[in-house]
Amino acid sequence: MSIQTNLQIRNFKWSDIDALQRLLNEIGRHGHRNWPANADELRAELEFPRVKPKRNIALAEQDDQIVGYAIVELETNIGRSVIGIASSSMGLAIRKDLIDWATNNAARETPIAHLSTRDNETELEKLIAQLGWSKVRRYLKLTTSSNITPAVAAVPDGFTVRTMLGLDEVPELTFTQNEAFKEHFGYSPNTEDEITARLLAGNSSLDNIVMIHDSYEQLVAYCWTLIHERDGLKVGRIGMTGVLPTARKQGLGRAIAEVGFNHLVRQNVDSIELDVDSENARAIHVYSSLGFENDSEVSWWERAL
Repeated sequence: MSIQTNLQIRNFKWSDIDALQRLLNEIGRHGHRNWPANADELRAELEFPRVKPKRNIALAEQDDQIVGYAIVELETNIGRSVIGIASSSMGLAIRKDLIDWATNNAARETPIAHLSTRDNETELEKLIAQLGWSKVRRYLKLTTSSNITPAVAAVPDGFTVRTMLGLDEVPELTFTQNEAFKEHFGYSPNTEDEITARLLAGNSSLDNIVMIHDSYEQLVAYCWTLIHERDGLKVGRIGMTGVLPTARKQGLGRAIAEVGFNHLVRQNVDSIELDVDSENARAIHVYSSLGFENDSEVSWWERAL
């Protein structure tokens, strides 16, 4: 590895927000995250309660320029940390220093770390493998092409569709999400405060949450949607989509996916994107029928700390 001169790894400060945004835009797609394209949305991401950026984000600075970053997202409730790293320099020494910083920080809090790489990060993947990480999972990033048309949302009889009405529904939404995803790879249960923080973030709103209720007005399925600007285009995103385990096998999984999809189509988005576990064949089949295609892949790596 080449030796980097004048390289400093230091903790993030809020005054770095614009420099970090420029770095993320320069690096382009990497890891599992779709980082926001502007500093205001980035600030909203970093203000999420779990992030604590001044402690859990490091910047690589060389000759007074920010050339790389590392983030450690602590999920102590499931005993793991999620690490992300990237740099604008192709030198592997910077990336190794960032990984070392992240793993050392994560090891103070959790026994396991996960790290994600995108399929265009082949050199980084070689380095990660050399450092003793093992590939454990693969996710697909799907996107629609242009000319999106609404789906025929087949909501079963006895169920109703609406968007979220108020913050008084946060407890039920939190319960439903945690129940729906409790057996999914790497899912860290959310608290009501965390769900509320997401809803009140500048890039979110109650209208982004589409819900299906049963005849007893119990929430049984939901879809969390988002819209953001990228390269002058209006891009929709299907985030968390879940069905209460006790309500499964009634066609609600397809129904909520179609309802969320249509909710975004009605807002005249140019495209829609989502992430899905490569082992979730049923969900992939549903999204393929809606016109989604594989855009890229994310590999998840694991290491004991």
